[in-house]
Amino acid sequence: MSEIELVKKIQSGDMTALGEIFEMYKNRSLKCAYLITGNKFMSEDIVQEAFIKCYLYANSLKKLEQFKPWFFKILTRIAWKHIGKEKKAVPIENIFEKADDKSIDESINRYIRSNEDEALHAEISHLDLKQKTTIILYYFNGLSVKEIAKVMGCFEGTVKSRLHNARKKLKESLLDNEQNSIVKAKECGI
Repeated sequence: MSEIELVKKIQSGDMTALGEIFEMYKNRSLKCAYLITGNKFMSEDIVQEAFIKCYLYANSLKKLEQFKPWFFKILTRIAWKHIGKEKKAVPIENIFEKADDKSIDESINRYIRSNEDEALHAEISHLDLKQKTTIILYYFNGLSVKEIAKVMGCFEGTVKSRLHNARKKLKESLLDNEQNSIVKAKECGI
């Protein structure tokens, strides 16, 4: 059954269709919430709340083909709300180790398994909330600039600017870390 057909069924109150949409989006939404909050348990609560709101407000979605950005807008706003409530969000465990490998994109697998990408994850977590969210939605959830603009309630130019600035910060940070590693290795005689 197509996503649009499932959304129509959800709008008519079909809980089975909600379960199917949940299965389609659970891993992506959990990863997205985790990358925003850095907290596994909070992420699970956020995803649950997002799917409940999805069911309750499905009738407000007029363009059924826009389900994905609409859903991620709900998810992102809930995650931001939870971060605002939590002064400190400390990662408890790496959610990616628990994820189903079949459902994770190949790029994410490389991301998880490589040491360089662990440094990237650490640097992403240092970005400001809106840049971090933009990077997560673009690279980890495959949303377009236009879809991200809808999710975040801003102009497409703002999304492009955030992506550009976030990439620039990440590149600078990663290069600095690499240079520091080289200097430390030389100091240790390696």
